[in-house]
Amino acid sequence: MRIVIKSVERASNKTPTGFVKWLCEVLDLAENNESAKALDQQILEKLIVASRLNTGITSSEIGKKEGVARSTVIYHLNRLINSGLVTKKGRKYYLRAIDVASTIKEIEYDIDREFSRMHDAAQEFDRMLMEQMREMQSKKKMQKGESGND
Repeated sequence: MRIVIKSVERASNKTPTGFVKWLCEVLDLAENNESAKALDQQILEKLIVASRLNTGITSSEIGKKEGVARSTVIYHLNRLINSGLVTKKGRKYYLRAIDVASTIKEIEYDIDREFSRMHDAAQEFDRMLMEQMREMQSKKKMQKGESGND
């Protein structure tokens, strides 16, 4: 999973479509190509509705509804999966959780877990670095002591 979070001001358009558009921008799913950007949003909207109904949706169903090649739909679905918003179970795609708020919360848990792992690794690195520095200082002291005894 690759999660990108951009700081994007929420638009005054407080509609469901406006929210999905904003969410796609925040998660850096908004491509430069306007039709691709719109397709990401349309697919995500369909997945949100399908997940609320607990039905999921196939790439073929999305392709037929949108009049887009299945390969194009799969490309966009994979982007949504990589963002952490969507999961695939069998042939069907679902929003990661039953609703958008729960999905965002799960992504937050993922981020927190990864930051915790990074923090643990950074602490281990800092300990190793300090140990190396102590060893270097000890060697320097020994070398000074040896050269002073000659």
